[in-house]
Amino acid sequence: MRDLFSALDQDWARWAASPGAPAAFARWAEAEPAIANSGGMTRLLGVFDHPGSGAHHDRDAMLLGLLRIARDDADAVRTVLHILRAGLVRHAARARHWWGWEEAASATVAAAVEQVGRYPMRRTSRVAANFTCDVWHALWLARRSQLRLEALDAPTRLEDLGDLADTTEAPASQRVLALVTEAFDRGLISRRDARLVALHRVFGFTNPEVATIEGCRPCTVRKRRVAAEAAIIDLAVA
Repeated sequence: MRDLFSALDQDWARWAASPGAPAAFARWAEAEPAIANSGGMTRLLGVFDHPGSGAHHDRDAMLLGLLRIARDDADAVRTVLHILRAGLVRHAARARHWWGWEEAASATVAAAVEQVGRYPMRRTSRVAANFTCDVWHALWLARRSQLRLEALDAPTRLEDLGDLADTTEAPASQRVLALVTEAFDRGLISRRDARLVALHRVFGFTNPEVATIEGCRPCTVRKRRVAAEAAIIDLAVA
């Protein structure tokens, strides 16, 4: 079964060879001076295909212009996805161990399409990097929500939480989880209490939610968590 990136590649090849491509560029050039100054569709794409061929501010201005137009122009959406394809594929590969490749590819493209309409136009520098980081954050939030729902049905392993926190977009979460794991490895807290602290401090579960997962009262969860956190703090400052 082909993935969504393959379908987009075939769609792009058909569209780029059609009269619709130069017509779209003409529309964009009227609306955005940065696109008009690019010298045509081929040169516009070349700036992104070969980063050394244009200044950073030129690429930022062109992509920002496309994103502005893409809010009401499907051809511009298609072009943004094509330009940022490599970064989106990398994110899908990172999410593959959560959902499998085909679902990860679909989720990544869907997040990218949604981000087209939400990108803050005030962020005028490093536009491509900002956009793809926002896409990854959306995937991370989707996985965290999935994990939250799964945890309500069955206990979530500490190892699963470690996989989720392993992301450069959440360095504080990584540090907290590393301390929790170290405290468990040293025998300072139980596996159950390590998971409890991770659910609450790293992933934002409330005491009542954790109590539902654990099958006990919220006051009991709080008492256990406070004791475990004290042990973790002692380890951190030792």
